[in-house]
Amino acid sequence: METIILRGQSKINSSLILKLAKQLNFTAKKLSLEEVEDTGIAVSILEGINSGSLNENEKQDFLMLLKQS
Repeated sequence: METIILRGQSKINSSLILKLAKQLNFTAKKLSLEEVEDTGIAVSILEGINSGSLNENEKQDFLMLLKQS
């Protein structure tokens, strides 16, 4: 499985890319700004855990802080 994330400024071009993706049998979804931010946070947490910079307890503490704000 391959994942591609594209970001553009033009709604018309974004719609064209989504249409093409579906024609090529790709699963395509337009993400909200909140979904993009959540994904970025999740990737950062995983990178922190994998690099050893963040342990499981720190991850849980960080997620609890996010839920409170």
